Amino acid sequence: MEFVSLARAKIQVPRFRRGLVERSELEQQLGHALTNRRLVLLVAPAGYGKTAALSRQLLRLPPGCAFAWLTADEEDDLQRFLAHLVEALEPMDPPWRLAPEALFDLLTQGRLREAAFALASTLEATDTPDRGLIVLDDLHAVADAHVFEFLDHLLNGLPQNWTLAISTRVEPPLALWRWRARREVAEFDETILRFSMTEVQALLRGATGQHDPEQAAQLLDRTQGWAAGLCLSLDASKGAAAPRVHKASLHNRRHLFEYLANEVFQDLPDELQEFLLRCALLPELTVSRCRQISGNPRATELLEDLERRRLFTSVLDSEELTLRLHDLFRDFLEERLRQLHPADVPALLRCAAQGETDPVRRTAMYLRAGAWDEAQQGLIEATPAMLTDDKGAQIMRLVEQFPVDIQAQSPVLAYVRGWCAWPDYQYGAVRSAMAHAAIGFDARERPADAQRARAMQALATLFCGEMEEARRQSQVVRSGAMDLETEALSELLDFWYETRHGPSGGPGEHLARMVDLLARAGSAELWLRCMPRINMVISRPGVSTQIQRLVYGARAAAGEGHWSLQASANLMEAWLFLWQGRLAELRVALQNIEEDSQWLGQPAGLRIRLLTLKIYYQVICDDKDAVRTTRDAIAAHAALLDRGSELALIFLGTIVKTSAAIGDWPTVRMHVPALDHRVGHDNPGMQMVLRCFKAQLALHDGRIGEALTALRELATSSASVDTNSLDATVRTHLALAELADGSPSAAWQALVPLIERVRASGNVGQVLVMGLQTLTELSLAPWGQAAPSEGLAVLRRWVETARSFRAAVQVMPRDEAADDAGLSHRELEVLALLAGGQSNKVIARALDLSPHTVKRHVARILDRLGVDSRMQAAAWYRARHGG
Repeated sequence: MEFVSLARAKIQVPRFRRGLVERSELEQQLGHALTNRRLVLLVAPAGYGKTAALSRQLLRLPPGCAFAWLTADEEDDLQRFLAHLVEALEPMDPPWRLAPEALFDLLTQGRLREAAFALASTLEATDTPDRGLIVLDDLHAVADAHVFEFLDHLLNGLPQNWTLAISTRVEPPLALWRWRARREVAEFDETILRFSMTEVQALLRGATGQHDPEQAAQLLDRTQGWAAGLCLSLDASKGAAAPRVHKASLHNRRHLFEYLANEVFQDLPDELQEFLLRCALLPELTVSRCRQISGNPRATELLEDLERRRLFTSVLDSEELTLRLHDLFRDFLEERLRQLHPADVPALLRCAAQGETDPVRRTAMYLRAGAWDEAQQGLIEATPAMLTDDKGAQIMRLVEQFPVDIQAQSPVLAYVRGWCAWPDYQYGAVRSAMAHAAIGFDARERPADAQRARAMQALATLFCGEMEEARRQSQVVRSGAMDLETEALSELLDFWYETRHGPSGGPGEHLARMVDLLARAGSAELWLRCMPRINMVISRPGVSTQIQRLVYGARAAAGEGHWSLQASANLMEAWLFLWQGRLAELRVALQNIEEDSQWLGQPAGLRIRLLTLKIYYQVICDDKDAVRTTRDAIAAHAALLDRGSELALIFLGTIVKTSAAIGDWPTVRMHVPALDHRVGHDNPGMQMVLRCFKAQLALHDGRIGEALTALRELATSSASVDTNSLDATVRTHLALAELADGSPSAAWQALVPLIERVRASGNVGQVLVMGLQTLTELSLAPWGQAAPSEGLAVLRRWVETARSFRAAVQVMPRDEAADDAGLSHRELEVLALLAGGQSNKVIARALDLSPHTVKRHVARILDRLGVDSRMQAAAWYRARHGG
């Protein structure tokens, strides 16, 4: 049997029983509003038929209208709300230009206006020939104020051919005055939604087959046209006198629940009563889940009986019978359950949580049950997948729902907090949280969890610049038993340790072992956690080969989703192209990664790593203005990093290094004192980088002896701790210093190890990033007999390769009409099917892709064609390829 997923249940239009009374006047007004106003509000207490009126009206929309339906619930914060709204829009195949997942990052950063604008822009480009409609049902259930702030922004940017319809029990906290002043809102309150005398008579006639104006008048008087009260009265009157409903107490919750108890619930068979009470804790009622929570093997028959009785239920489309209870009835049942069986509620909530697939709902159920341990365990199990899908903010909101004392004491929640801080490079927070987690796990005799926490603590300590303390912590971890994850993290730490302390081949060996472990662990999140900045060590022996393995493994782990992991893999491969001098592939990769970054909403972590790649590419191209622009962007990003992390130092080093490569010595001179002040003595790698910068300055200033002394000393160990082409920088500038000192033989001897290493590895990029000026100066130097002819030929080839990079920047744009705008073969296949009117899902099936991948292809197609909608893209294709 097929279970109804949370997303499907929330985005399905409820189906109500046939034979509902025609309410032509209401339906005419509502239909006109839905196709002519920006905002339609249905605001009335429970039971006034808001949902039924909207669902009926959707069946009457003109053929060219498209709609999305979302039923809100109490677990909806803004991220969850938006996730399901995106899912509801999917049948329209909206042409996303920004990954829907990237909208969540914007929300996390508080950029609600930008997220709303991105959604509004997508709606505007969506092919809706007549009109588009978004229906938000039960919006009163939402407590997150950010949802309403987002909706205000969305309304501001909502395209003219779109309408937002809201059903709620209370007026939503939106800027309604704005839309009222512009006469762009249509409002339906209880005075409009209540049944008229004519409609009550029709309802009575349909229920009894009799025309009885007097009874209809009594019904109207007692219920004041309240739809739920009318239906209840008519159902109850079938076997007895019509019940008394006091209109003064009609909407009083206590009196209403008394009425439901006396006139509805008590007339049900005992078995059905007990079944309903226990199943009311479920958001949707399916046979399998109802059987699980009620323990009643006759769940199928009882659900069918409930559907026949038409008791405040709507039906959801599924192969398995699935009902949703009206909020009013569910609230009554849950209150009744707590009155009659209070001791059973926690166990029932636990049972409901065990069958829930959505981690947010599952955790919320455990929290309502006071099942703190189960809630924590469920959360930590859900965290890897949620982090890989960029849902760290949702995880943190779940953490904040635990009682304050548990938040303070729980090692699980501490671990989750540290885990969520890792992708944002908040290494100080990671270290503190993981230290707390490790102590707590030890106290609870959970050694494997404590080991993982200590491995993360050690890595965070290393990235806070405390190398020896990190090494000590890692050795403690290695002295005990380790699972695959802990061992992979330990290999990552040893990789970084030997990157800075040697031996030269150590990082490659540890990286090989780490990749082996990642492949065995099979966790996309763990690949993503371990990948950043590995490229810094690309010059070391064996590292390029392992980076290629890392790229292949990460792509396999990402599959057809996990865009952040795919982007990281693409970025890592682009470093290989740069280091190997593969210009054509690098240019394509840079374009693809720029598109990846745009698709993901320019996430800060990916963006700064992309900027680092770009600035080295621009150095090779000798594009000095581009280097300065990118350098400023890197500085702006680095300023936002955790001050307890050494990353800010690394990026400052990149700024100084690239400034020196283009001969911008004032910038080098400005930043070196800041580096000198911040680099600690326990960071030997950065100490060497700093000494290299000072030596370059001395050489530029003509202090040849000072430069020679420093560079000769650095050359004795730069190869064993080579990061970010440190050894190439030391040796090329040592050669220049020796030449300036009149010693061409010593200069050539300084270059020989570098030339041999480049020849053996093919990694010419490590010398290209020295800059065209430095390479040209070396190739034209007065070498005399000191340099062999084949060696000089190598220097000239380096210069020619760098010039080919610069020439590529100056190439005129390609004739897009002749080469299909640079679309790949796969993108042309997607476009051909799109032009044939196929949906994303059909295209995915035809090409054996996931719908998410098709969505990404469509975004690239629109970007490269410079069009806004699928319709325009289809027209472009037909104009060139026929059909």
